[in-house]
Amino acid sequence: MSNFWRGDAGADAVSVGIGDIGGVITQPRAGFRAFYSDRQDAHSFGMHQGRRASDREPQADPMEQARVEAFTMGFEDGRRLTEESFSADQDACQRLADALEQLAPATSGTLSTILSAAVIRLVGQIVGEVEIDRDLLLERCHTVAAFIEDTDTKQALHVHPEDLPLISGSEIGVPVVADAGLRRGSVRLDTADGWIEDGPDVRLSRLKAMLDDMEGKL
Repeated sequence: MSNFWRGDAGADAVSVGIGDIGGVITQPRAGFRAFYSDRQDAHSFGMHQGRRASDREPQADPMEQARVEAFTMGFEDGRRLTEESFSADQDACQRLADALEQLAPATSGTLSTILSAAVIRLVGQIVGEVEIDRDLLLERCHTVAAFIEDTDTKQALHVHPEDLPLISGSEIGVPVVADAGLRRGSVRLDTADGWIEDGPDVRLSRLKAMLDDMEGKL
């Protein structure tokens, strides 16, 4: 019995009657706790505390979160720029395809007609800007005057009013009169059957006829 009770436990022992089986029991003092109770409770409390701590979600690292957000933003910006670049390339390809369709072989005579109109327009601009050459104008006067018959003394050459001073006093052999209806540099002779003319308009007409003959051959 001395092995069962601790030294200070004897003070709590009380005697009971035979009716109570004649033994000795202990009456625990207020606040008595089992020997291993504190350790077990502490261990159990620690386990519960550890479990609750482990159940909590780990706090996110601000630096890692910022890095992830920056990566996501960079990826989205890159995707957007790629889509915009792809769309721009598609538009450029479409414009190039449209331009190539316009350069496709045209119907017969279309190209030569375009070239003819361009040449005539260019030559006409050049003729209108070039200064009238006196010697060339006299040569044209002599060429047209050669068609006048010797018996006809009433015919006269027609030139532009501004060209008349250039050939005044020259030996042409026939009268020369001013005609505002002519282009500068032109010479015309009226006859009973029509007229004879030489000058820029006539030469442009000949050039146009030559270009028209080339239609369908280019």
